[in-house]
Amino acid sequence: MWETLLKRYWMVALLKESPENTPYSPFLMVMVAFLFFILILFQWYLADLRQQFNLAISILAALTLLCSYFVYTFVILKIYRKAGRALQTLTSLLASHLIVHFFAFPLLLATPLLINSDLNQGILLFIGIVYLVLTLILTFWQFMVTIHIYKQALELDYLSAILASFGLLACNILTVSFWQ
Repeated sequence: MWETLLKRYWMVALLKESPENTPYSPFLMVMVAFLFFILILFQWYLADLRQQFNLAISILAALTLLCSYFVYTFVILKIYRKAGRALQTLTSLLASHLIVHFFAFPLLLATPLLINSDLNQGILLFIGIVYLVLTLILTFWQFMVTIHIYKQALELDYLSAILASFGLLACNILTVSFWQ
Protein backbone atom coordinates (compact mmCIF):
# COMPACT_ATOMS: atom_id res chain seq x y z
CA MET A 1 0.00 0.00 0.00
CA TRP A 2 2.72 2.50 0.98
CA GLU A 3 4.68 1.68 -2.16
CA THR A 4 1.61 2.44 -4.30
CA LEU A 5 1.10 5.77 -2.51
CA LEU A 6 4.74 6.72 -2.91
CA LYS A 7 4.61 5.88 -6.62
CA ARG A 8 1.45 7.96 -7.04
CA TYR A 9 2.96 11.04 -5.39
CA TRP A 10 6.23 10.45 -7.24
CA MET A 11 4.24 10.71 -10.48
CA VAL A 12 2.68 13.96 -9.22
CA ALA A 13 6.19 15.24 -8.46
CA LEU A 14 7.21 14.31 -12.02
CA LEU A 15 4.20 16.28 -13.35
CA LYS A 16 2.69 13.11 -14.82
CA GLU A 17 -0.23 12.71 -12.43
CA SER A 18 -2.95 15.03 -11.20
CA PRO A 19 -3.90 15.59 -7.54
CA GLU A 20 -7.43 14.46 -8.40
CA ASN A 21 -6.04 10.96 -9.00
CA THR A 22 -4.57 10.75 -5.50
CA PRO A 23 -6.35 9.29 -2.47
CA TYR A 24 -8.86 11.38 -0.56
CA SER A 25 -7.72 10.61 2.98
CA PRO A 26 -7.58 12.94 6.00
CA PHE A 27 -5.33 10.41 7.76
CA LEU A 28 -2.89 10.43 4.84
CA MET A 29 -2.84 14.23 4.78
CA VAL A 30 -2.02 14.34 8.51
CA MET A 31 0.72 11.72 8.04
CA VAL A 32 2.25 13.57 5.10
CA ALA A 33 2.04 16.90 6.96
CA PHE A 34 3.78 15.34 9.97
CA LEU A 35 6.55 13.87 7.79
CA PHE A 36 6.97 17.21 6.01
CA PHE A 37 7.14 18.97 9.40
CA ILE A 38 9.84 16.57 10.68
CA LEU A 39 11.83 16.78 7.44
CA ILE A 40 11.76 20.59 7.45
CA LEU A 41 12.91 20.73 11.07
CA PHE A 42 15.74 18.32 10.38
CA GLN A 43 16.84 20.21 7.27
CA TRP A 44 16.80 23.53 9.13
CA TYR A 45 18.96 21.90 11.81
CA LEU A 46 21.43 20.69 9.17
CA ALA A 47 21.45 24.10 7.46
CA ASP A 48 22.29 25.93 10.71
CA LEU A 49 26.02 26.37 10.24
CA ARG A 50 26.35 28.86 13.11
CA GLN A 51 25.08 26.25 15.59
CA GLN A 52 22.32 28.57 16.82
CA PHE A 53 19.44 26.19 16.14
CA ASN A 54 16.55 26.97 18.48
CA LEU A 55 14.18 24.02 18.59
CA ALA A 56 11.20 25.94 20.01
CA ILE A 57 11.43 28.72 17.41
CA SER A 58 11.98 26.19 14.63
CA ILE A 59 8.93 24.17 15.69
CA LEU A 60 6.81 27.33 15.66
CA ALA A 61 8.23 28.33 12.27
CA ALA A 62 7.55 24.87 10.81
CA LEU A 63 4.01 24.83 12.22
CA THR A 64 3.25 28.26 10.79
CA LEU A 65 4.79 27.17 7.47
CA LEU A 66 2.35 24.26 7.41
CA CYS A 67 -0.46 26.65 8.33
CA SER A 68 0.49 28.93 5.44
CA TYR A 69 0.30 25.96 3.04
CA PHE A 70 -3.12 25.03 4.44
CA VAL A 71 -4.62 28.52 4.66
CA TYR A 72 -3.29 29.81 1.32
CA THR A 73 -4.32 26.68 -0.56
CA PHE A 74 -7.76 26.54 1.05
CA VAL A 75 -8.41 30.25 0.41
CA ILE A 76 -7.38 30.07 -3.23
CA LEU A 77 -9.46 26.92 -3.76
CA LYS A 78 -12.41 28.62 -2.01
CA ILE A 79 -12.08 31.69 -4.26
CA TYR A 80 -12.28 29.43 -7.33
CA ARG A 81 -15.16 27.47 -5.74
CA LYS A 82 -13.12 24.28 -5.58
CA ALA A 83 -12.79 23.93 -1.80
CA GLY A 84 -13.79 20.26 -2.04
CA ARG A 85 -10.38 19.61 -3.61
CA ALA A 86 -8.47 20.99 -0.62
CA LEU A 87 -7.56 17.66 0.95
CA GLN A 88 -6.11 16.08 -2.19
CA THR A 89 -4.43 19.33 -3.25
CA LEU A 90 -2.78 19.85 0.14
CA THR A 91 -1.69 16.24 0.38
CA SER A 92 -0.25 16.39 -3.14
CA LEU A 93 1.57 19.65 -2.43
CA LEU A 94 3.08 18.41 0.82
CA ALA A 95 3.95 14.93 -0.50
CA SER A 96 5.55 16.33 -3.66
CA HIS A 97 7.47 18.97 -1.73
CA LEU A 98 8.55 16.25 0.70
CA ILE A 99 9.99 14.30 -2.23
CA VAL A 100 11.84 17.34 -3.58
CA HIS A 101 13.18 18.21 -0.12
CA PHE A 102 14.39 14.64 0.30
CA PHE A 103 16.64 15.16 -2.73
CA ALA A 104 18.16 18.21 -1.02
CA PHE A 105 19.79 16.10 1.70
CA PRO A 106 23.06 15.52 -0.19
CA LEU A 107 23.42 19.28 -0.64
CA LEU A 108 22.71 19.96 3.02
CA LEU A 109 25.19 17.32 4.11
CA ALA A 110 27.85 18.68 1.74
CA THR A 111 27.52 22.29 2.90
CA PRO A 112 29.69 22.04 6.05
CA LEU A 113 32.26 20.01 4.15
CA LEU A 114 32.52 22.68 1.47
CA ILE A 115 32.75 25.52 3.97
CA ASN A 116 35.46 23.85 6.05
CA SER A 117 37.41 22.37 3.15
CA ASP A 118 40.83 23.51 2.10
CA LEU A 119 40.59 22.54 -1.54
CA ASN A 120 42.34 24.61 -4.16
CA GLN A 121 40.36 27.54 -5.52
CA GLY A 122 39.64 26.01 -8.93
CA ILE A 123 38.14 22.82 -7.54
CA LEU A 124 36.20 24.75 -4.89
CA LEU A 125 34.81 27.09 -7.57
CA PHE A 126 33.72 24.12 -9.71
CA ILE A 127 32.08 22.35 -6.75
CA GLY A 128 30.42 25.63 -5.73
CA ILE A 129 28.96 26.07 -9.21
CA VAL A 130 27.68 22.46 -9.26
CA TYR A 131 26.19 23.01 -5.79
CA LEU A 132 24.46 26.20 -6.94
CA VAL A 133 23.13 24.58 -10.13
CA LEU A 134 21.74 21.61 -8.19
CA THR A 135 20.09 23.97 -5.69
CA LEU A 136 18.49 25.93 -8.54
CA ILE A 137 17.29 22.71 -10.20
CA LEU A 138 15.61 21.55 -6.97
CA THR A 139 14.05 24.98 -6.45
CA PHE A 140 12.78 25.05 -10.04
CA TRP A 141 11.44 21.50 -9.71
CA GLN A 142 9.52 22.35 -6.54
CA PHE A 143 8.09 25.47 -8.17
CA MET A 144 7.05 23.51 -11.29
CA VAL A 145 5.35 20.88 -9.09
CA THR A 146 3.42 23.65 -7.32
CA ILE A 147 2.37 25.15 -10.67
CA HIS A 148 1.28 21.72 -11.92
CA ILE A 149 -0.78 20.98 -8.80
CA TYR A 150 -2.49 24.38 -8.75
CA LYS A 151 -3.11 24.25 -12.50
CA GLN A 152 -4.86 20.89 -12.14
CA ALA A 153 -6.71 21.60 -8.89
CA LEU A 154 -7.95 25.05 -9.89
CA GLU A 155 -8.40 24.24 -13.61
CA LEU A 156 -6.30 27.25 -14.58
CA ASP A 157 -4.09 28.19 -17.49
CA TYR A 158 -0.33 28.16 -16.89
CA LEU A 159 0.02 31.90 -16.27
CA SER A 160 -2.65 31.89 -13.56
CA ALA A 161 -1.13 28.76 -12.00
CA ILE A 162 2.29 30.46 -12.00
CA LEU A 163 0.81 33.47 -10.23
CA ALA A 164 -0.94 31.23 -7.69
CA SER A 165 2.37 29.44 -7.08
CA PHE A 166 4.20 32.73 -6.57
CA GLY A 167 1.51 33.60 -4.03
CA LEU A 168 2.22 30.41 -2.07
CA LEU A 169 5.96 31.05 -2.30
CA ALA A 170 5.55 34.62 -1.02
CA CYS A 171 3.24 33.47 1.76
CA ASN A 172 5.73 30.79 2.84
CA ILE A 173 8.71 33.16 2.75
CA LEU A 174 6.87 35.78 4.80
CA THR A 175 5.70 33.17 7.29
CA VAL A 176 9.13 31.67 7.89
CA SER A 177 10.96 35.02 7.89
CA PHE A 178 8.69 36.17 10.71
CA TRP A 179 10.45 33.67 13.01
CA GLN A 180 14.03 34.45 11.93
